[in-house]
Amino acid sequence: MGRLYGTQRWQRFRQHKLRRDPLCESCLQFGKIEPANVVDHRVPISAGGDPFPPLDELASLCERCHNTKTRAEQLGETNWFYKGCDINGMPLDPRHPWNLERKLKA
Repeated sequence: MGRLYGTQRWQRFRQHKLRRDPLCESCLQFGKIEPANVVDHRVPISAGGDPFPPLDELASLCERCHNTKTRAEQLGETNWFYKGCDINGMPLDPRHPWNLERKLKA
């Protein structure tokens, strides 16, 4: 797996993703504009993810968000992305009671 990231194919693939989605997708959830410099597999290769998936199955992230996600995965946390609120103060976690209550009313 480690060899993948040093290949020309991956570097071209990575650049294509970063050109298409140049901002950190996680930071955008918080209304924060941060350039992305890491391309992350939404489904880790170690968990059976495709090394070269469709671009929507990759995430453009800043280094901070990537490191947070990787550490959460190492600790077995599955909802790292949903911590906090969006720019409107709404909880990001779809399982948050506020979001569940709003679904019932809809």
